[in-house]
Amino acid sequence: MLIAAGTIAGYVQSHRLSQRVAQLEEMLRFLNAAQTEIRYSAASVVEIIQRHGSSLAFLQQCAARYKAGEDFHTAWEEGVRTGAKGTGLPEEDQTLLRDFGSGFGASDVEGQLSHCRLYAELFQDRLERARQEKARKGKLYLMLGSFSGIAVALFLC
Repeated sequence: MLIAAGTIAGYVQSHRLSQRVAQLEEMLRFLNAAQTEIRYSAASVVEIIQRHGSSLAFLQQCAARYKAGEDFHTAWEEGVRTGAKGTGLPEEDQTLLRDFGSGFGASDVEGQLSHCRLYAELFQDRLERARQEKARKGKLYLMLGSFSGIAVALFLC
């Protein structure tokens, strides 16, 4: 039981790293889709979120809150605060998401395109670091969990 518990704990930590990578990849896809929508269809930010945000929980919550009557920026803040929990995104990534939302939809088409490009670059940097961290620490967490479980089991025997 102790060995299994240690292994599971290691797996959970390793899985968080994978979740972070997946969430950042989805955010980059969203930003690319948003740029396309802004450039060619001049859709509102809420329409863009509804069309392309289905794979990110915080965007779904943002759209739901907006439909419920909250203003966009409050809906975005609350969506990030509640929807990003359990996704593997650390506070620094959540802060970047909040910062993106504060300027999303706040200027003309060229301003929005520049805003999306800037944040796409910032999220791309975060994604590269997250991938490196996953490669370095993913297996380490699995092994540490397993060996910790073995060590505790041997110590108690």
